[in-house]
Amino acid sequence: MNINFNDPFKLIDPLPSSIKAFFLEENNPPKLSSIKKLYYYLRPYIPLVARHFLQSLRNVKVEERWYISSELIQEYLKYCNQDKFTEFQNNCWPENIKSALVLTHDVETHEGLKFIPKVLELEIENRIKSSWNIVPYLYPIDNGIIKLIQDSGGEIGIHGYNHDGKLYFSKKIFDKRKYNINEAIKKYNAVGFRSPLAHRNLLWQQELNIEYDASCFDIDPFQSMPGGTNSIWPFQVGKFIELPYTLPQDHVLWIQLKEKTNRIWEEKIKWLYRNRGMMLLITHPDYLMLGNNLNKYKELLNYISSFTKIWFVLPKDVAKFWRGKNESPVS
Repeated sequence: MNINFNDPFKLIDPLPSSIKAFFLEENNPPKLSSIKKLYYYLRPYIPLVARHFLQSLRNVKVEERWYISSELIQEYLKYCNQDKFTEFQNNCWPENIKSALVLTHDVETHEGLKFIPKVLELEIENRIKSSWNIVPYLYPIDNGIIKLIQDSGGEIGIHGYNHDGKLYFSKKIFDKRKYNINEAIKKYNAVGFRSPLAHRNLLWQQELNIEYDASCFDIDPFQSMPGGTNSIWPFQVGKFIELPYTLPQDHVLWIQLKEKTNRIWEEKIKWLYRNRGMMLLITHPDYLMLGNNLNKYKELLNYISSFTKIWFVLPKDVAKFWRGKNESPVS
């Protein structure tokens, strides 16, 4: 498939190429190092507890507020005045909305799948809907739980192939697996996809039958595949809308950094709210079931509910909304 990178990769407003580079990751395409590829070959044989221990030992040097992605805004203001940028921010969301909250969950084990009803109960209490990304060829899928999600108004997404970290090792591997991934997308009536482990290749992913992808992030120095879009808004990538996650993953905070509070989440939420960015969160039922984590998630939902003019929206709906903006004339 031939993709014209100068045309389909776009926002709702014309942007200089230097700004587009933030979104496309085209100047530095993300790739895994040889050491990390070796790790993913060995990963199936490493117990989960040992993996978490190894991940907690990773020495990643970061700034104090590593989770604030201000580069894009600074770059934008070099090319347009404050009034134009304010107009862009004011037109990001439906009228009177200041930010969009998109809750997503990646279900990585059968135990995590079985814990979904407990998390759903909490979200239903808070009148919040979310999406659940299942791994179609790793564990048995309980259709009763799938129905429970859909009956509650939630969304099913597809989370890679079998979560072994090898999906993008080569185009040959990807081509072999994409047919099964597309079958799962059709089987579960999904329109969205997220690659495991924040791995990604936005060009190859054009061959998936999806309306949106959610494999990118604005900034996350703890991921094995480097890069980051610096975007706190959706953007169009070829035929689909990209929804980058903008809030740090629970795995980073709870497993790698051993955070005991929601401090980092709350600071980033306030910053996104001020800048009218999208609040897209990834949590895992596999981690929500551990210790006091479900209570921390409940506290986070209560904190977000204290803000006004937030659009609580499913990823498929925010993608549909953003696609409509792309198809409309821009004044």
